Amino acid sequence: MPRLTAQDFDQELLILFDAYVHGNLDRRGFLSQAQKFAKAGITAAGLLAALSPDFAAGEQVRKDDPRLKADYVSYPSPAGNGTVKGYLARPASAGANKLPAILVIHENRGLNPHIEDIARRLALDGFMAFAPDALTPLGGYPGDEDKAREAFAKLDQGKAQQDFLAAAHWLKERPDSTGKLGVVGFCYGGGIVHVLATRLPDLNAGVAFYGNTPDPAEAAKVKAPLLINQADVDERINAAWPAYEAALKAAGVKYTAYRYAGTQHGFNNDTTPRYDAAAAKLAWDRTVAFFKANLQGGTAAAAPPRAQRIRGTLESVSDTSATMKTLRGETLTLVLVPNIPVTETYLVELADIKAGSRVGVGTMAAADGTQRAIGVTVFPEDLRPAEGQFPYDYGPQSRMTNATVAEVAATPDGRKLRLRYKDSEQTVIVPPGTPVVSYRPGDRSLLVPGAHVAATVSEIDGKPTAVRIAAGRNGVGPN
Repeated sequence: MPRLTAQDFDQELLILFDAYVHGNLDRRGFLSQAQKFAKAGITAAGLLAALSPDFAAGEQVRKDDPRLKADYVSYPSPAGNGTVKGYLARPASAGANKLPAILVIHENRGLNPHIEDIARRLALDGFMAFAPDALTPLGGYPGDEDKAREAFAKLDQGKAQQDFLAAAHWLKERPDSTGKLGVVGFCYGGGIVHVLATRLPDLNAGVAFYGNTPDPAEAAKVKAPLLINQADVDERINAAWPAYEAALKAAGVKYTAYRYAGTQHGFNNDTTPRYDAAAAKLAWDRTVAFFKANLQGGTAAAAPPRAQRIRGTLESVSDTSATMKTLRGETLTLVLVPNIPVTETYLVELADIKAGSRVGVGTMAAADGTQRAIGVTVFPEDLRPAEGQFPYDYGPQSRMTNATVAEVAATPDGRKLRLRYKDSEQTVIVPPGTPVVSYRPGDRSLLVPGAHVAATVSEIDGKPTAVRIAAGRNGVGPN
């Protein structure tokens, strides 16, 4: 059964769910108001269940992954709740070697399986990750999201903040820590990131996902660089951001803020339908690159930030930079490396796709479950990308498959391609009119306002930098 996305629900229902999740509406109130969105065979309770987390669906790193050493530990919090429990994850290959540390702050439900999975993901990227459970004094995360929210409403927030401050000091001072400390948080945890940034002058990096901001007067206390990931449809959080951003600017704080077009609050949480795969991947890639730059920089563990492929339309171009409007609606200014390699994208015929062709096929699932192509790239022999299936930036649930064509057949709906990649196969229908393109050498004359482009972007000297770019003429662009 196809996974549900935010597009499967009415926006008013999503707003009701957000109010319920954050304690502004109780279960009875949600069910009462959600009843008008119930359809044949789906009750209000069914809608609530469909919107609620499915932790198994969002697990990216298994709890018993042999690449990790992870366990539950406790730390002292004398000014808070005395002793607090948390989840500590490190790469097994690190042994007792010192690692930069990242404090992971949960949403308003305590240390649930999703946040533990976030800690494991960070450990696989070479960090020591620790996720405290603010619900420890109330028995810890109860294994039920409704009960967790109820417990959270009873939490002494003053003591909880002291618990997070104690966790930061304990983690930073561990003998297996390099002393470099970052913090990342989501929703409630994003708000705690902002608070910790005003309370920890030696914090090295902070990443907040759609979190509340402090009083603007507190911004002058922030010393750490910040990365802010915001949802687009999130008035409850976003209303306070302009005033806080102005205060950060006035204080000279180094920060970068991104708002991901069309996304809902919680878009990074891959256990619920509000998850947006393309936006989450981009935000997470930025997060990991940000931590590597600020926590691993200058050490043997440092790694270059991962390059990203970003598609959009050029708005302006100079000798050294270009401004583009991305497919997700962001305006991005890119540094252009000297003598940047430029590839031309041009149209080819669907009939040019034959058995043995190397292709990249962007797809969306149709209502009948078949995969329908929304764009096809035929790769020349000298440009053969790694085979596999990846999230695609066309929209939620879209995928890009780089593969070899095993078979081509005509159907009433267009061409049917049987794709083979690694140890897998996939059948895709390419409807008539689907854009089919290929690549050939180009030059900078292609880089003009209005050109559709795909830029390979890396973070160089703290700035997004295009290291190569593909562009087309007359409205043609990369798929």
